[in-house]
Amino acid sequence: MTQTVGFAVVGAGLVGPRHAEFAARAEGGSLRAVCDLCEDRGRPLAERFGAEWVPDYREVVRREDVDVVDVCLPTALHLEVAAAAAEAGKHVVVEKPIELNVDRARELVDVCRRHGVWLMPIFNRRFVFGTRRTHDAVHNGDLGKLLLADMRFKSWRPASYYSESGWRGTWDKEGGAALINQGIHGVDLITWIAGPIKRVQGYARRLRHHHIEADDTTIAVYEYQSGAVGVIECTTSVQPRQPDVLELHGERGSIALQNYRIVRWDVDGVEPGEPSSEERALPGADKGVDAGHFFQIQDMVYAVRDRRPPVITGEDALHSLAVVQAIYESERTGGPVDVQVR
Repeated sequence: MTQTVGFAVVGAGLVGPRHAEFAARAEGGSLRAVCDLCEDRGRPLAERFGAEWVPDYREVVRREDVDVVDVCLPTALHLEVAAAAAEAGKHVVVEKPIELNVDRARELVDVCRRHGVWLMPIFNRRFVFGTRRTHDAVHNGDLGKLLLADMRFKSWRPASYYSESGWRGTWDKEGGAALINQGIHGVDLITWIAGPIKRVQGYARRLRHHHIEADDTTIAVYEYQSGAVGVIECTTSVQPRQPDVLELHGERGSIALQNYRIVRWDVDGVEPGEPSSEERALPGADKGVDAGHFFQIQDMVYAVRDRRPPVITGEDALHSLAVVQAIYESERTGGPVDVQVR
C-alpha cells in the first residue's frame, strides 16, 4: 500500500511539537492537524508543518484526512480523547503513561480493540540501538541466567514544571509524579529487557518539591518472575540531572548503558555492533530519545499502511503501569506488594 497516513496531534505542549515534527517527517506520513485549545500555541505549530490548527478534538476525529490521532495531553484526558478517536475509526498514539491506572488503561485498550483500531503507547527508548541490542542479547541467552537488572533515572525538574501545569504531581490528574511520568520509561525498559516483575518493595518521597502531592524521589527493590532481582531509582529532585543508567548482569557477562548508549559490553564471544547511519543522523540521536521517538512514529505509519499491529501495543503498556501502581501501594502499606495486571 502506498497511501499517505494522516496524523493529527492533540496537545501542543511540552512533547506535542516533537510528535508533530516526526509525523511530518516520517516516510509515508503527513501532519494534517494540530489540536490545542490555545491558538497561540497550536496555530504556529500547525503552520510550521503545513497543517491546520483545530481547537476541538471532536472536530479532529471527524476529519476524513486523519488516520491517526496522536494524544499528547495530561494523563487523565487520554481515555476520553482516545476513545472518541477509536469510535470514529482512527488509530491512536498515546504518550506515556497510557493512563492514570491499570483499570483506565485496560478500558482504553478495550475500546480500541472493539473498534478495530491500533493503539500504540509511546515508549520511544525501546527503539534506540543500545536498548534494542541489550534486549536481543538477554533474550538470545548471551548473558546466560539473568541475576541483576537495575535502572537509575535521576532527573531534575524545577518547581515551575509542577506549579505552571495545573496537573503534574497530582494523584487525580497524573496518577503520581516522578515515578509514573519520568520513571515509567525505566520500568518499561527494564521489564521489556529483563522480563516481568512479580513483587516490589517501594519507597516514594517528596524530598525537594514539597508543594506537590506525589513523589519527587522514589526507589524500589523488586523480584522478577525469572528469580532475578533489581533496583530502580527515579527522581525529579536531583540537580543537575544525572545520566540515565541501565545495568544488567548474568552468569555469562554484564552490559551497561548510559543515556541509552552502550558504555560497557562484557559478553564473551558476542560483539555489541553499532547503530545505523540513519539513527546517528537524526536530530538528538546523541541523546537517544529523539531517535527513538522518530522510529516509533515511523512504525505507526508502516503499521497502518501494512495493516499489522505496531511494534508496541496498548497491551504492552499495562505491566509497567501495574508495577508503578504496586510501588506506590508498597509505599502506602509499608510492605511488599505483588504486581497484578487485572
